[in-house]
Amino acid sequence: MPIPYPSPDSRMPRRRAAWRALSALFLDTEVDPADVAVQLRATGFSLPELRQILRAEVAPVLGGNLLSAAGVWDAFDLSGLEDRFRAGRARPTLTGALALRVIRADWQAVEARFRAEQAPGS
Repeated sequence: MPIPYPSPDSRMPRRRAAWRALSALFLDTEVDPADVAVQLRATGFSLPELRQILRAEVAPVLGGNLLSAAGVWDAFDLSGLEDRFRAGRARPTLTGALALRVIRADWQAVEARFRAEQAPGS
């Protein structure tokens, strides 16, 4: 079930922060799962919500970067991508699906770190 878009003044800053953190998975660089997990934890979204944002919004837009010979490797300019992230919710793409396979190990490491931070006494 898609996470509904909140009013612009409420949850949108959190969503932008989630997009920024998740975009690291689609760069042509090594991922620091602990860093990504900390950033995602700060958004306040649950792990199921973050999975949905990853699959339905970020992967369809940024997935092609991982399949490109000359992809972005340092950072995405997310300011121009917000409308595309929103549109991605309605249109899953083959590129996004392939990219999710490419990042599977990194995402599993991020999830593990995210869960570890939830554990009591962490």
